[in-house]
Amino acid sequence: MFKQKLKVRLIPGFLFLCMIFLSCQANPGVIVISGNTMGTTYMIKINHEHEEILDAVVIKSKIDSILVQFNHVVSTYEPDSEISQFNIRKSTESFLLSETLKIIVQRSLRIYELSNGAFDITIHPMVKLWGFGSDGPKWSPPDDDIIQTLLSKIGSAGLTLDDDRLVKSHPDLEMDLSAVAKGYGVDIITSYLHSLNYQDFMIEVGGEIYCSGDMSGKLWTIGIELPNDGVLPENKFAGIISLENKALATSGNYRNFFIKDNVRYSHTIDPETGYPVTHNISSVSVVADECIYADALATAVMVMGSDKGMKMIESMEGVECLIIEELATGEFQTKPSSGFNRYIRNER
Repeated sequence: MFKQKLKVRLIPGFLFLCMIFLSCQANPGVIVISGNTMGTTYMIKINHEHEEILDAVVIKSKIDSILVQFNHVVSTYEPDSEISQFNIRKSTESFLLSETLKIIVQRSLRIYELSNGAFDITIHPMVKLWGFGSDGPKWSPPDDDIIQTLLSKIGSAGLTLDDDRLVKSHPDLEMDLSAVAKGYGVDIITSYLHSLNYQDFMIEVGGEIYCSGDMSGKLWTIGIELPNDGVLPENKFAGIISLENKALATSGNYRNFFIKDNVRYSHTIDPETGYPVTHNISSVSVVADECIYADALATAVMVMGSDKGMKMIESMEGVECLIIEELATGEFQTKPSSGFNRYIRNER
């Protein structure tokens, strides 16, 4: 855990965060496990060069089971999931949380405080209103009076966590965990592989990544794609980084959006205004110790903008970021935090 110093509409299964594995291609000492989860895909590479040969089929079966159970907690697309049950429950009485949802809410509320409300898991009604949620696309901006009315029902300050029970101050308060679910899914798989005493592996879920140990003495390497509005990645990298026992997550606005009357509306909603952000950040990549924090912080910076977001990142220990902005010329400009360059491959 860090210490403070004081998504054209997204195609299911496509890694729009564009984290591309560059290590261990065709390496016989690496087992590759892949599958589908949370409307996207996952891939795991385990270096077993100095370990007993593992049964990939058994491990994949267990990981698939873990992810199915996890999805049943966090998915707003499953009407009987735990979070869906919380959202449809029009009551301000306390709601008993599973250990998984309790941890996610705890960490989300922490990032809510650190970002001064820019990261807010109660944004769910506004996300649906704009057509980026479980109700499906709208392709047109909502009326301002509807937005203003809905703003009164949003705000993580209205959530009170008391041990394993959660209370909402307004019966219509709802949660959306899309900005942390894949990150915490990565963390859960990381814990599982560590429980099997595997130390050298890389996990990717929908573009969110954790790199543990190394691959035959070399650090795992990952390419951060330069943003583009195409459907498929162009494999042009803004940076290639090396990681060891670190998580990496990216949030971007360059694929998940709609255009109406020549105005582009991003899927990243500002909880303060109820409108999509309008600054020129195309993507934010965050390195942290835990993927759930990297995931949440990337979204927070997308909402806050370059200056405020970078100031927040610089105030944290063990956290770095790379912001990519689109200039008026259509070119891209990268802004790394003060310690991000330590991860750039050609400087290791």
